[in-house]
Amino acid sequence: MDIRLLRVFRAVVEAGGLSAAQSVLDTSTSTISLHMTELEKRLGFRLCQRGRAGFALTDRGYLTYQQAKRMLNTMDDHFDSILSLRKRLTGKIRLGIVDSLITHPHSPLTEALRKFNRLDNEVEMQLLVNERSELERRVLAHDLHAAISPFVRPVAGLDFHRLFIERHRLYCGRDHPLFGREGAISRTALALHPFVLRSHLGRADEERFLDMNVRATANNMEAMLTLVLTGTYIGLVPDHLARPWEEAGDLWAIAAPELEQVSHHALVLPRSLDLSTAAATLVPLILAEVNAAALTEEPPLPMKQSALRRRP
Repeated sequence: MDIRLLRVFRAVVEAGGLSAAQSVLDTSTSTISLHMTELEKRLGFRLCQRGRAGFALTDRGYLTYQQAKRMLNTMDDHFDSILSLRKRLTGKIRLGIVDSLITHPHSPLTEALRKFNRLDNEVEMQLLVNERSELERRVLAHDLHAAISPFVRPVAGLDFHRLFIERHRLYCGRDHPLFGREGAISRTALALHPFVLRSHLGRADEERFLDMNVRATANNMEAMLTLVLTGTYIGLVPDHLARPWEEAGDLWAIAAPELEQVSHHALVLPRSLDLSTAAATLVPLILAEVNAAALTEEPPLPMKQSALRRRP
């Protein structure tokens, strides 16, 4: 009974209210309200404010939601492992990725999923796109089994397994004054033009581009590409993402080697939690698809040190 009530509570919070949770739980608002009241009686405190003023969690309600979500996810994973004893993979795999990796020639995910789906399984695959810091947070919270994102710095409790590198070059759109200009352009000259900052990289980008004329921010690569294509801004875009637009004559790669960057993308895994059987089956399939010959750049020192600590 308690677990069922906690599942109702989680669904209400994630839907944003009792009415919105009706379709998720396939029951009436009045029934959901009764379940919420029963759970509050069992816990001995109020979980949320609800009524005409809207839905809002209390402080205790927020903490209860965080703990309940982690407990239910862990319980589901263990139950999935028990079911897998019948030799067919079951349950859910919750996987996160950053945006715009589909055009990367060395991204291992599609082929790994293709091989996984050839196995005898009844697994529900949940694939979430989000920014790096949020993916790391959700892997730590056990909301995700794993994630694929760029390595920026070590994070306590997480392991980073290098998958591929991504080259970011400076681009401008067709209507930009620098479009079609050959030869290297100095950083001082580039600072005269409106620049797009990658807000999802936080202080790392802010400190690196303090001298640039920052006039816009983008929290993912699709947003960056959209702004650069306007012809107003210059910004760093992954070369694999830019290539179709460059070939169509809509983007121009500016010769600015000082601003170019190599991003090391990794498979992010929790260090302290055994994966479900299904997730533990997928992880080696992803790692097996790594094209080692394409890893032409040395990993950052913190990433290399993290890998050394991980070895038995």
